[in-house]
Amino acid sequence: MIPDNKTHPTAKSLFSLLLAVTFLLSFNACRGEKPVVEITAEELAAHIRILSDDIYEGRGLGTRGIELAAAYQEDFFRQFGLQPFLGENFRQVFTLVGVQPDLKASLEIVPARGRQPAEALRPVLLEDFVIKSERPDCPPEVTAELVYCGYLIQAPERQWDDLKGYDVRGKVLLVEINEPGNYPGGIFDGEDMNYYGRWIYKFEKATELGAAGVLIIHNDKGATYGWSVVRNSWAKESFFLPEKKRTLFFQGWVTGQMAERILASAGLDRQKLLAEAERPDFSPRPLGLSVRVRQAPTFREVRAENVVGWLRSNRPEARNKYAIISAHYDHLGKDPNLQGDQVYNGAIDNCSATACLLALAGYYSQFKGDLPLNLVFAAVTAEEQNLLGSDYLAAHLPVPNSSVLANLNFEMSNVWGETEDVYAIGARFSDLDDLCRLAAGKLGYRYIPERGGNYGFFFRSDQLSFARHGIPAVWLHEGVVARGPDPDRVLKKAEEYQKLHYHQVTDEFQEDWDMRGALQLLRWAREIIDLLGRQEKLPQFRADSAFQRPVSE
Repeated sequence: MIPDNKTHPTAKSLFSLLLAVTFLLSFNACRGEKPVVEITAEELAAHIRILSDDIYEGRGLGTRGIELAAAYQEDFFRQFGLQPFLGENFRQVFTLVGVQPDLKASLEIVPARGRQPAEALRPVLLEDFVIKSERPDCPPEVTAELVYCGYLIQAPERQWDDLKGYDVRGKVLLVEINEPGNYPGGIFDGEDMNYYGRWIYKFEKATELGAAGVLIIHNDKGATYGWSVVRNSWAKESFFLPEKKRTLFFQGWVTGQMAERILASAGLDRQKLLAEAERPDFSPRPLGLSVRVRQAPTFREVRAENVVGWLRSNRPEARNKYAIISAHYDHLGKDPNLQGDQVYNGAIDNCSATACLLALAGYYSQFKGDLPLNLVFAAVTAEEQNLLGSDYLAAHLPVPNSSVLANLNFEMSNVWGETEDVYAIGARFSDLDDLCRLAAGKLGYRYIPERGGNYGFFFRSDQLSFARHGIPAVWLHEGVVARGPDPDRVLKKAEEYQKLHYHQVTDEFQEDWDMRGALQLLRWAREIIDLLGRQEKLPQFRADSAFQRPVSE
């Protein structure tokens, strides 16, 4: 960290320093018309060191720090000859609405109208349930019938429908997290989480069906994290895109123990009901109960910006072919309640990936139009707020989504050295799997199956936004066998980071990082881009995927 004193360099002087470092360290004599200025470890380290500095204030939404980070990237795009992709400006400005949940909200489970009176259940906020509303017009009190809907999945390509035509409009849905058969060899994808298992799908499906509210039943394995993670995140301000349809008066979670009490009050055994939900013949179960929610959340509007530039290919065959390279640049900002260090610098999450994005843009800027296809470089915001920046970009592209061959996303890129192997998170959902494998082979990397599928990593970063909008997408990831005398080094470092530094103020730049791991990912990305440029057919999602190219395009 640079000391905060009168000699502290400004963001502008740091950027100028980076440009000097980039050219001095990576310039070589030209050979013909081919670019020879290679990406260097020093360049990547300089980007990370600068953007994770305290002057960027952790790049929290609505702060001076994130504005500085946006300006830094825009200046870089302009300096290296990129053009604005979304009109006259590099910035895609949009509005987010922040909602501060009511920490005095209440939830009651009472007999439905016409039922015999019984003692109401009054769960304790944060201990038994969490709740919020994304509707500024939400009334202070909402009461609606409660229906158990199993996993709330409608997946025609898997011949699965939990609704069976049941009308849930105006009702509150009690649903399971994850998906049926979440065990080795089970339906859907076995232990690997599918999109249908993610909480974001449950909320979207409940909205689509016109429900009044939805409560997800938590369990550690299905959610892939403990109740404390739910409790802590739902006690803070969150954000949403106001342009999206909203029917839910509230959405939230209940603990597994509270779900058992709710179902028991309806005369039902939780385990038996869960066993029914595991079968394709499951149908929704009205519980003879109503949910009464009282809450008074507060709302505010926040300006958000994606920074997007592009390089146009001069090749006739690439006229309507695009690839989007993305990385998010926002992080968690500052916490004034902390003693000592208050800045969540996010050096790995996600300055390491931003460095890859910028370096790749600078590299391809040398091609003078002789590119395999049109390349779009998207520095997206609000990833830490449910991927809202990439979601907005994917919904407002200036070209048809069908002309975008793929999204290559960088997220928490490898800073611990090269590996013998690599894998692509989410490649299994589309034709990109074959391209990623072929590109890895060309470079001598062993291509291995996606790891950690049970944690649903594909659904936790910006590649998901593009897939949801019909664009095949992957997160390029290092492997597990490090090159050199210690084959476990990279894996051990990654596990240490997750345990001690992920989403902590200690995620700071380290001088001893080995940036050859990030350079390896960049070489792999370049091979994939080259292969994409040679594709005659549009890459497609696989038939059993939850994602598909839009029929209208």
